[in-house]
Amino acid sequence: MNGAARMATIWKLLADRRVRFGIGGLLVIALVAGWMAWKSGVDLAQLKSLWQRCNAYLARHPAALFWAIVFLPALPIPTSALLFTAGVVWRERPVMACLLCLLAMALNLSWTYWVAARPGRGWVEKFLATGSFRIPDLPRGDHLKLILIMRLTPGFPFFVQNYVLGFMRPPFFLYLPVSLLCSGVIGTGIVLSGVGLADGKLMPALTGISLIVVGAVFTHLVRGWLAKRKNGGVKAETL
Repeated sequence: MNGAARMATIWKLLADRRVRFGIGGLLVIALVAGWMAWKSGVDLAQLKSLWQRCNAYLARHPAALFWAIVFLPALPIPTSALLFTAGVVWRERPVMACLLCLLAMALNLSWTYWVAARPGRGWVEKFLATGSFRIPDLPRGDHLKLILIMRLTPGFPFFVQNYVLGFMRPPFFLYLPVSLLCSGVIGTGIVLSGVGLADGKLMPALTGISLIVVGAVFTHLVRGWLAKRKNGGVKAETL
């Protein structure tokens, strides 16, 4: 399936009346929830204060912090803040802090994938069952490309990346290591930055910043490679 065919499939899915109704319903729910929060007097300052209290609780309970990294990134909650807190809390053992965070991230990547791939996709397929449209399976050659695009394109929140990739069902044993590599380099850098800043030690902080830079450079290089492959494919189709 070439790029034009994939885009046509996506537009066909979005054009389905039931899909648009479902998306519209989710937007209405989000707007109503925001309106109710505003009418209740909840503002950004209160949300910030709530996060600070939650952060302080996690700092006092390391076990809860581990499970928070496993579960909370499935919601619109900044994963980087949790990883930085982990670096501060586990600063006495920075290597163990990094390993625990990578394990927690791997668990999060795993369970969100399967939730989206099984009950999530099954619900959508049943929703579309009465019509003629069927969700296509990705060609084998597009699996890695999809994972890299989702993980390395700015603007996609971490939890959205997980659910979309799970929904599209690339092979799990390709999805997990590639996703962990893409997210783990910068994630480890954030953890070590927290370690260095908490203890006032230069080396962990510099190592953390270096890993973040390496992750950014890696992202830039892979995105350039994907763009070249895309342009090469377009030229081949026009010949």
